[in-house]
Amino acid sequence: MGFKRRSGAFSWDRMGDVVVRNLRFFAGCLVLITLLMILPATRIQVEGSGVSFTLDDSQESRDYRDFVESFGTDDYVLLAVKNNLKVGDPELNRRMARVNRKLGAMESVLRVIDLGTVESSGLFKLIPGSSFKDEKTMGDFFQIIPGLGRLIARDMKTLGFIIRIDNEQVNGFELEKQIRQMKQVIVTAFPEHPRCYAAGIPVLRAAFERYNLVSALVFGSLGLVFGTLTAFYIFKTLWAGAMVFLASLGSTIWTLGIMGILGIPLNPVTGLSFGFILIGSATTVFHFVSTYFDHLKTHFPDPALKKTFDTVLRPCFMCALTTCAGFLSLTLSPVEMVGQAGIIICMGVMAAFLLTLGLVAFCLPRMYNSRDAVSPKMKGDGLDYIIQKYLVVGFKLPGLSLWAGILSLIITAWAIPNIHYTKHLTRPMIKTTPESRELEFIESNLVGTTSFSIVLTCRDNSLDSRKFWLYLYQFEKKLKAMPGVQGVESLTPLVFHLARMPSPAGIRPEKVFQQIVSQESENDLIRTYVDPASKKLRLIVHIQNQTSQEIETILKQVEIEADKAFARTAEVSLSGQLILLKSHTTDLVSSQVKSLLPVLAVITLMMMFQLKSIVLGLMSLIPNAFPLVTIFGIMGWFHIPIDPLTGFAAVISFGLSVDDSIHFLTQFKREMMVSSGPARVENSLKKAWDTTARALVSTTTVLFLSCLGLLFSSFSHVVSLGVLIASASIMALAGDLAFMPALVLRLPPLNKWLSHKIKGNNGLALNHEK
Repeated sequence: MGFKRRSGAFSWDRMGDVVVRNLRFFAGCLVLITLLMILPATRIQVEGSGVSFTLDDSQESRDYRDFVESFGTDDYVLLAVKNNLKVGDPELNRRMARVNRKLGAMESVLRVIDLGTVESSGLFKLIPGSSFKDEKTMGDFFQIIPGLGRLIARDMKTLGFIIRIDNEQVNGFELEKQIRQMKQVIVTAFPEHPRCYAAGIPVLRAAFERYNLVSALVFGSLGLVFGTLTAFYIFKTLWAGAMVFLASLGSTIWTLGIMGILGIPLNPVTGLSFGFILIGSATTVFHFVSTYFDHLKTHFPDPALKKTFDTVLRPCFMCALTTCAGFLSLTLSPVEMVGQAGIIICMGVMAAFLLTLGLVAFCLPRMYNSRDAVSPKMKGDGLDYIIQKYLVVGFKLPGLSLWAGILSLIITAWAIPNIHYTKHLTRPMIKTTPESRELEFIESNLVGTTSFSIVLTCRDNSLDSRKFWLYLYQFEKKLKAMPGVQGVESLTPLVFHLARMPSPAGIRPEKVFQQIVSQESENDLIRTYVDPASKKLRLIVHIQNQTSQEIETILKQVEIEADKAFARTAEVSLSGQLILLKSHTTDLVSSQVKSLLPVLAVITLMMMFQLKSIVLGLMSLIPNAFPLVTIFGIMGWFHIPIDPLTGFAAVISFGLSVDDSIHFLTQFKREMMVSSGPARVENSLKKAWDTTARALVSTTTVLFLSCLGLLFSSFSHVVSLGVLIASASIMALAGDLAFMPALVLRLPPLNKWLSHKIKGNNGLALNHEK
């Protein structure tokens, strides 16, 4: 197969010629579009609604809506403060009432629950002669009143306020702002300890968004900085760095403009998109400038620019397409912001390609108009030394390189079966942050905020059966004894406490329960634990903020014990925010992993189209096996789970690392078409390596250094993403520049096939030299 030109058909050579001949018009259009993009870019907004899923029609979402309809939302913020006042002190009651009144008046607050709320509830009034008059009485109530452990510590030195919020109205940044206001209200009421602590799933979600957005902005900024500095170092001129900076800046304006036009806000995931777009801009600049400098040695500026377009326009365009193909899979995600990121990266990468194309085409002939304008120090520097000393090992020691590559793949892949999925994003979300310290304080003083609900839908007249209540009592004792379970909230202790009071009928918990239900009011705390209309009971299980696997173990043990205890009397289901987020997280990770194979297939077909060869297209998979195996191998060896971010690290890495293969193999085929002789394969490999190695190392350096910025994130899965992509970028470079040449040189059948199939063409060779 050869590079053919057909009259009247599309030709990449003609495309380059058209751009060069109409350079001013083309550049003017790009500048005009950039200026026009500024207006919609200024309208972009920062997403303040938090991390949201769009699985409204899923069974899990319907089950959760039924749960909320029966018992109310379990999405709450728990605020805690140290307290020096004695239980029963009128001043304490006045302070709590003042806090309750001010917090309840805030926007989006549905209800505030504190000790005063419990004491005035119908649930509390069921206990004859009850009141919070002293610490001894309060201590007795811990065993009876459900939820008391969230409102006051056992030592009576910490108070808690449960704030039920409307997540549809406030979330993310707005929620954090409101929590700061809530803390100020509580601190004002309890000035002896001017520190208030907050915990709960809404707090974690808001922190997740804020920290990840910061990480995304750092990632994009580092891509811009390192791209500019690397260009300056490689080409030894400020103009090269300036072109990377201008291309990156223009790409940012275009991307923000597209987001403004489409109404896509800036959030943790779409913010992460800018880093990849900026890296794509820098990559295109590196290849164009490097190729132009090579041609400028033997040609005048305009012919050198024309030959530069002939050489790199098609592979750079295919690099943009393969990157888009990799990220396009994100649009299938059930999380709206992830799908938006897929759209933004695809459109942003293509916009960056067009803008960079016009920028370098306009600037190169004007900035570098002779051979003398190219710095003679480009070769022989530290980067060149590393390339010539280490990365040339594929040619100097092909056998060693081949076996070292195979062995590294085997060792890395050995741990892939050990990978597990993350189903719960509780503990891995935060490391040493203020949120983690506040959560630690609350968990050490009050009942923690990590919980799920067991819903018992009773069959027939089970609630009227004494046997059912005895089973329930024994079941809750088993729950409390499970490792990792902090406590269980339900009406059961109160029911049996009342049932043990002297009565001619003896202990009749079923009768006591009927009495409780008959006295409940619609807004009373009793409805938190029972829905009489549908015969549902709710048990709230508080667990320690543990790893995903430990939480999953607890859930499985609870399900097993519940099925044993209520096999004939009730239907058992687990519900609540923890269970809903587990379902959404699992679906998200599953969709990302399933999208990997289609992405690989599409990119491979695109490689075959670009190289006009099935075998060369399949060859491109060989070096790109390194980043994929590296990512999953590191996950297995270092116990990094597949979560919503690390789940698409493989797609990201493959979409980016395949760019190196495109440039190397395209140049290799071009050299094969103009070479001859018995060693033409080896000579063509070496010439392709000489032409592309510096640019490939440079682009990998930018990606690697940018990913290191993610290591400073406050969330472990963002750190893992940085480690995985950085490691994969290094292994992808080694696969392209060391392993693939060694494979061709050490496999005679492949060498002969390439020599036979990719035939030299004297006519083309002559044309190539013109």
